[in-house]
Amino acid sequence: MKNIYYLYISIFFFFCFFFISIFIINGNTIFFDVPFYEWLHGLPLEEFFKFITDFGDVFWVGTFVVITFVLLRKRKQRELLIGAMALEVIANLLLKNFFRRERPGFTQLVEASGYSFPSGHMMASTTLALLLISFIWETKWRKSIKIVLTILLLCYPLLIGLSRIYLGVHYTSDVIGGFCISLSLFTFCLFLYRSLK
Repeated sequence: MKNIYYLYISIFFFFCFFFISIFIINGNTIFFDVPFYEWLHGLPLEEFFKFITDFGDVFWVGTFVVITFVLLRKRKQRELLIGAMALEVIANLLLKNFFRRERPGFTQLVEASGYSFPSGHMMASTTLALLLISFIWETKWRKSIKIVLTILLLCYPLLIGLSRIYLGVHYTSDVIGGFCISLSLFTFCLFLYRSLK
């Protein structure tokens, strides 16, 4: 993929995030927020999602980042890892305090503090998964292995996002917004990384 395409992708997902944020600024819930929660919450998966959601916490994400940092051998890859994850943390803090969206009024099955939009768990897990995928595709492993690992890694933020909705601590739009802005920031970092490389 040409480097400029990463910039196009970054801009596209930024506008997706911007579109969602318009509803948030106006204090509205998006039409799918409540229906999707009610449908998802009807599934008997409480214990599963309580287990899954922990892997989006600061402790586990931080642990995965440290392990990845140690395993990486290229300085540029390490710089991308630290830079992208740091940007994700800063962006999440700034955006949460800008929008100041309160948590949903759903029954919360786990404790969650702070504002709701965008989802920090979703942003962290998405950024980490995308970083790992990009590193995998820079290896000389067989293509079949790369594809399998990519699919597995994409399941990580997907399950984290679903867990946050199921447990009642985020609206669906919080999760989608977190995914969009993370993908926008990551592809912008990847654009810079590959350009400098």
